[in-house]
Amino acid sequence: MFFAIQETPYDLKWRMFGIHVRVHPLFWLIAAILAWDYLRVFGIPAFLVVIACVFVSILIHELGHVIVGNSFGSHGHIVLWAFGGLAIGSTQLDNRWKRIAVTFAGPGIQLILYGLLRLADPYIPRPEDFEARVLVEVAVGEMLWINLFWALLNLLPIFPLDGGQIARDLFTWFTPRNGVRFSLQLSIGLSLLLAVHAFAAERTGQSIPYLPVGVGPAIFFLMFAGVGFQTLQAENERTRWFDPWDHERW
Repeated sequence: MFFAIQETPYDLKWRMFGIHVRVHPLFWLIAAILAWDYLRVFGIPAFLVVIACVFVSILIHELGHVIVGNSFGSHGHIVLWAFGGLAIGSTQLDNRWKRIAVTFAGPGIQLILYGLLRLADPYIPRPEDFEARVLVEVAVGEMLWINLFWALLNLLPIFPLDGGQIARDLFTWFTPRNGVRFSLQLSIGLSLLLAVHAFAAERTGQSIPYLPVGVGPAIFFLMFAGVGFQTLQAENERTRWFDPWDHERW
């Protein structure tokens, strides 16, 4: 998730608050897949509302990263693509705690938005027209759900989510030599546990409250386990050749 996403002629681009933003076409495709059930149940207007909620929430998340990164002198830009967003260049900082602050800022601003929406919810006017009322309810419900549960999911110590990057910095603070390796092992183990839970809960109908359930989330966490395993292999190879304490290569 940290390579540059290739531009296409269909990218949407603009600047806001001095920050360059680019949206890859695959972002809209994945957002449409996530909103598909609303198309079947409520029709095209609700479908478009959910896509807009996904777009706004992820954009705000990435703005949180970039704005805090800019305040520390690490100027970044935003790319929204298939599996979410990237705040490229925002964590190029030597100070560990500043990197953690930048990384936490994404889910942190979403949680703040959730709190503000929760407080404002009783005061948001609901139209008398049924169809318009449904659209307002869908918009409010999706914004609350996305900015709470997606933010909390992002804080799990799973690489390459924000929580996984925070875990890497914390582990390397305690043990510089093995911190990256330990954080990746934690990421792989937790991803596999969540994948097993999602599969088992789908089959048995019994689940731990608030944890994702179903084949889709299980595949999602298995993908993260695979990414973590590949990254761990790369880290083991790197330390094998560059760790002066590792004498096996001699």
